[in-house]
Amino acid sequence: MPPNRSDTTAPGSNRSTNKAGKRKPHWKQAKDKEETDEFWHPSLSTTPPDNFTPGLVRFLKSALETSRAKGETKGATLCWEGATYVTAQPWDRGWGCGYRNFLMACACLVEQQDQPMYFPLLDAPIPPSVRNLQKWIEAAWVDGYDTSGAAHFKNAIIGTKKWIGVTDLWIAFAHRGIPCDVVDFDYGTSFGGNEALLRWIRSYFSAGSSSSTEPIRTTSKMPFILQDGLHSRTIVGIEQLDDDAMNLLVFDPSRTFKPKIRKAALAQDLQEVPLKDMLGFFRFHIHRNVFGKQWQILHFPLTEPLTDYQRGDRKVVRTTRA
Repeated sequence: MPPNRSDTTAPGSNRSTNKAGKRKPHWKQAKDKEETDEFWHPSLSTTPPDNFTPGLVRFLKSALETSRAKGETKGATLCWEGATYVTAQPWDRGWGCGYRNFLMACACLVEQQDQPMYFPLLDAPIPPSVRNLQKWIEAAWVDGYDTSGAAHFKNAIIGTKKWIGVTDLWIAFAHRGIPCDVVDFDYGTSFGGNEALLRWIRSYFSAGSSSSTEPIRTTSKMPFILQDGLHSRTIVGIEQLDDDAMNLLVFDPSRTFKPKIRKAALAQDLQEVPLKDMLGFFRFHIHRNVFGKQWQILHFPLTEPLTDYQRGDRKVVRTTRA
């Protein structure tokens, strides 16, 4: 199915005013912001940049256990504990969600040990970053990947603020030899609406190996990217409430949490953050917040790296209809 794409920056993003009270043009605001483009993962000995926060899945698990003890949460299944939350910075707010979700995926893929050969494939010759992803995509186009996508972007994305979607990430990863899959949920033809999406998500996390049978547990599953027509988020788990309603647990790159949450997460000290602040920030109630008529998921099965033949076979984007 063709991807949802846009070649403009997000409407109304990061507006500010000058001394005369007039709004600055969007292009001028961008020049006022320093562009820092880093990639970090937990194995590095350096301090994480301010927009990279590791340890949140373990922290979230503890908060959910407390919520269950209070009778609010019935159960929850979370992704691999090594996931890192990456948020946008001022210079890419309004257009960078796809890029930041890409960095969250890469931070997991280079750390996981099921497929250790992923690391060299992702690290060289150009390591992940926002601007480097644009180079990855253009390199894939040059090698014949996704000719319709290349035409949509007029074969030029490096240095721009163009939005990208999960199919653009699919070709970037395929070109590097990393297997991933895109699943479509089109409510124009799929009966069940959001329930079909929730069933898929429950099944995905339930299939993850876990040494625990506790109602609140982590698994070996990678987080995945969920995209609607306007935005994308990284999904790190699913929560069942006491009334059987469902919440997705999300790392949303467009949101910046309070400094006390990040400080407490780095210190793994849950007592520093009120439970409602912690869980309220990560919960996403899919029934209430759904908009648009199509969702797409990009997920990583952690199978062997792609062979040269398999890479060539993925030059045309293919998705699975749920």
